[in-house]
Amino acid sequence: MIIYLLLTILSSTCLLVILKSFYYWKINILHGIIFNYYTAATLSFMVQPTGIMNHFHELGSLWYVTATIGLLFIIVFYITGKTTQQLGVSVASIASKMSMVIPITAGLLLYDETMGIQKISGILLAIPAVVLVSIPGSKQEGIHFKISDMWLPVMLFFGAGLVDTAIKYTQYAFMNDGNRQLVIMSIFASAGIFGGMRLLYEIFVQKKKFLWRSVGGGLLLGTTNYLSLYFLLKCLEDPASESSTVFAYVNIGVVITSFATGMLLFAEKPERNKIIGVILSLMAIAVLSY
Repeated sequence: MIIYLLLTILSSTCLLVILKSFYYWKINILHGIIFNYYTAATLSFMVQPTGIMNHFHELGSLWYVTATIGLLFIIVFYITGKTTQQLGVSVASIASKMSMVIPITAGLLLYDETMGIQKISGILLAIPAVVLVSIPGSKQEGIHFKISDMWLPVMLFFGAGLVDTAIKYTQYAFMNDGNRQLVIMSIFASAGIFGGMRLLYEIFVQKKKFLWRSVGGGLLLGTTNYLSLYFLLKCLEDPASESSTVFAYVNIGVVITSFATGMLLFAEKPERNKIIGVILSLMAIAVLSY
């Protein structure tokens, strides 16, 4: 499982970097996200076309589950992109990744996973960590913080936690080796359909201009997005692991790598409150992990 954990961390960090880069590439973030889902759905089919067709009849009993998750995907992904661009990579990363307290709690309550003082302490440490890293002490290069932006990390925290919880539930209740690619494809396709409706509204009703570079950005983002979900599911399917432990390991890796990436690639300054928040985040994840 170690290899899948490392690949999940790498691909998840790349997602945030690509979303941040949309700003510099002049890509409409929503349009890029929409084509990202079409790309991910296509990749899901290409990986195992025969297997998907053999299990296609199962979609009738799964469509409402995958459609719900698909809708959550595109909403949370959009919020992630806005948070990344307005408040920085590290803020988006920690707000989304510390939301692991939600699926961890769900794992403890729904799947009879182990519970002790360590996990409770880790969850309690997570809350101030998110608050600290979400409030930069001063203006960063290219980032202008406003109190009105605080809804972004807050919504991202709860939205990302809900998505992770839904993914774990789907893997636990509906997924097996035979239909894995079908489920992944239908989730991404559902997100693409909802996003496509929004795109058509913007183009034909709001008369917004569509830039074809958004397709290229979507191809890159979608490939990474597919890999991120696939590797995460492989981690969750390991019979020797608990979902609470998986989310803890994944998130500590993403927090560290994305915080470093924000400083190295986007000149995000490691201000005092953010450093304290990162330290608390690492402490929380370490406590939850062991």
